[in-house]
Amino acid sequence: MKTKLITAFLICFFANIFIAQTLVRPSEFKLSSTAAFLKTKGFDILEQTDTFIKIGNKEKATLYIDLASEKKFLLLNMNILLRKDITKEEIDSLINEINSLDMIKANYLANQHAISFKYYFWMVNGFTYESLEDAVNEFFLYQGDAYALDKEKIFNYQQ
Repeated sequence: MKTKLITAFLICFFANIFIAQTLVRPSEFKLSSTAAFLKTKGFDILEQTDTFIKIGNKEKATLYIDLASEKKFLLLNMNILLRKDITKEEIDSLINEINSLDMIKANYLANQHAISFKYYFWMVNGFTYESLEDAVNEFFLYQGDAYALDKEKIFNYQQ
């Protein structure tokens, strides 16, 4: 009986070591490590610098992950161009609907004639790569939800 208990304990101990999530502190954070992790999870790394990563998913949607100064947060963001013939009222209406979603926030960029989607992933006290992966997946899901709210088809899907 004692042998079985010790064997069960050792199995649980080693299993925990292999599946445990590691806390990444801001002082230890490297964007290159984040890109490498996301690549192992099936994301395409489309572009990478010291300050941002551009990633794509299996549906060919893209987003940028920007590193904020002082490593306080990562900004998940993307801009979607709008059709030229739409009114400010149509833009405001769609932005209000998008902002009713829980995770992403949208605003209008007049200089680009685009809607910007943003999500702040705070890392002040540390984070796990798995929680970042979840945030990226959720961002892509909410991006799809925002497209579904575009009943008037004001996004320029030809970009």
